[in-house]
Amino acid sequence: MFVGRFSDPFYLIAGRLLFKPIVMIALFLGFAFEGYRVLGPDGNDVGYMRHRLADSVCTEAAKDLPQRQGLQSLAVLDLSGDATGVVSAALRSRIEALGTYRLLDESFFRKLMKQLGKNAPVVRLEDAVDAARKIGVDAVVFGELPQFSATEDGAELRLELRMAERDSGKAIFARAYGRAIGGSRITGAYWRARLADSSRGRRIFIWALFTLLLPLITIHLIRGLTSTDSNLINMGMLLGYTLIDTLFAFFLTGFWIPTLWTAAILLIALGASGYYNYSIMSFVEEMRH
Repeated sequence: MFVGRFSDPFYLIAGRLLFKPIVMIALFLGFAFEGYRVLGPDGNDVGYMRHRLADSVCTEAAKDLPQRQGLQSLAVLDLSGDATGVVSAALRSRIEALGTYRLLDESFFRKLMKQLGKNAPVVRLEDAVDAARKIGVDAVVFGELPQFSATEDGAELRLELRMAERDSGKAIFARAYGRAIGGSRITGAYWRARLADSSRGRRIFIWALFTLLLPLITIHLIRGLTSTDSNLINMGMLLGYTLIDTLFAFFLTGFWIPTLWTAAILLIALGASGYYNYSIMSFVEEMRH
């Protein structure tokens, strides 16, 4: 099944570099170091919980906002009780990602609010409508956080959200949200928050090191299975290694596909790991002969 050519650049690299002990040790140390930086304890469990909870609630709230003809531009006013701005920022990000409304540029919005002297959070409908008219947007989203707390045991958020229309001066949306999540390290929410907060480039690098290492440290298994000269066994081995690589890539997303970009990365990972594993197994089989 596996056919390779020693004249191919991959086989020259694999034969001279990948199977050298010093290279394998360097790959392993790099994987262990970067993996610890992403998955090891860092004392910021509470911060992860806060961000994860805020993103979850704001994603739901953004989808609930009404779509009305003639409403195009929108501003998200700072939420009362959101001292750190985490929830307000998450709400703006989620609304912008949906693309239903045209949000004001953040820096321009801040500058305009400062000039208007409206830096304080808005909770009254009259003040929200006045802000919409002075800013020049079709509608504004405003509200307050009666509860937003987080400890090592978990986090809880309650959000009361409203949307006011500039022309009518009326509230066209009002809803309360409440959610709590546990802070245990075994929960999916915790790890999703941890991974989402880490660098995407670092996670890709960790995956690449894992994919490179897996067939190298299990070389005896590959030799034993390829020696059977069974196409069925070889195909199963190739699919097995590729599946493990892809599942590890999925784990590094927090078992979550929030965007098309994430899905594209997973598809690229599937193709790249399949090609690499096929090449390694072809090399091992050709060396055996």
